[in-house]
Amino acid sequence: MPDKISANAMKTHAIYWKSVVSGQTGTGTKRFEKEDAERLAKELNKDYPDIVHEAVIPVPAAAEPEVAKAA
Repeated sequence: MPDKISANAMKTHAIYWKSVVSGQTGTGTKRFEKEDAERLAKELNKDYPDIVHEAVIPVPAAAEPEVAKAA
């Protein structure tokens, strides 16, 4: 069981996105390791050019209205 806990502890990043068409924004709820999130953001930007994706460390909604830190 400790292996599962330590693996989840490394999953600190999510995908933040912003539509260049509508201006809508959001942050995904699934967590990734930093390298995986960066790779996925790059892939999503290639596949969906009208949406900008970034790997970020999300902040709880009560703490800040925006994402705290881009990866």
